[in-house]
Amino acid sequence: MASRRCLLLSLVGLLVAGCTLPSAAPTDTTVPVHTSLPTSTVKPTSPPTTTALQASPQPAPTAAFTEAVAPVIFTIVFDNNESDQRLETAWGFSCLVEGLEKTILFDTGGDSGLLLRNMHTLGIDPTIVDVVVISHVHGDHVGGLAGFLQENHAVTVYLPQSFPQNIKDATRDAGAELVEVAGPVRLCDLVYSTGELGAWIKEQSLVIQTAQGLVVITGCAHPGVVNIVRRAKELRDGEIHLVLGGFHLGGASEGKIAGIVTEFQQLGVQRVAPCHCSGELTRRVFRDAYGENFIPAGVGSRLKVRE
Repeated sequence: MASRRCLLLSLVGLLVAGCTLPSAAPTDTTVPVHTSLPTSTVKPTSPPTTTALQASPQPAPTAAFTEAVAPVIFTIVFDNNESDQRLETAWGFSCLVEGLEKTILFDTGGDSGLLLRNMHTLGIDPTIVDVVVISHVHGDHVGGLAGFLQENHAVTVYLPQSFPQNIKDATRDAGAELVEVAGPVRLCDLVYSTGELGAWIKEQSLVIQTAQGLVVITGCAHPGVVNIVRRAKELRDGEIHLVLGGFHLGGASEGKIAGIVTEFQQLGVQRVAPCHCSGELTRRVFRDAYGENFIPAGVGSRLKVRE
């Protein structure tokens, strides 16, 4: 197991470090907005329990879904913004999602030791996680995966299909089931991946159906956070209750951020929780626009979405 972990760590170390500075990379806004769902591609190592959303000449069903009854709880366990002073901050992102059919860890931050220490401080046992979803290949989102799999390899890991083959192989060798994600995929009841978006950096986001509306979780939003919200609305009918995660707007002008706020409002986004690579100016502009519906998210933030 130690050799497997070293292999995965060495592979992650060869990746682009990610948004190590807020203005290190431009936002990719080249993602086309589709009017129907594209064909999805899933390549599991064994028959998965997930269901891919198949392309069809008919529009995807939008009303036949089961709403969550119990609260869905979102806990940020890795972030560079502080919320709970007991926890360590570092550049990167990870969010635990509880209260659904399966417990999901979205991204693993940049360091497994820090991730696991924060989880321990919050009283979160890593073995409760059923599914790990990695948004994109940057080290501040996948860097904690190897150490996490040492603690709990009895998980299904959803990696974008564009990931290097060596990382896919190392994930399997660690004992996890691997699912490669290209198009939109149903992970479990009420939970969907947008599928890979973007031309410069391929990235997937989560879309979760709750009784209050859709919750969208982004890693860095390299494909453009507005494009991700639009894809979520294509994927599942309903209002966007919350967008949580990195908006990739560090270094953006106030005018550009204000334009994105306007697009969010036009798309009906009700609440926002920008963190990680969003930038302080972004957080201020969204706070001014959204008022009490702005959530100052950081490591340790625990949000409950009720019916």
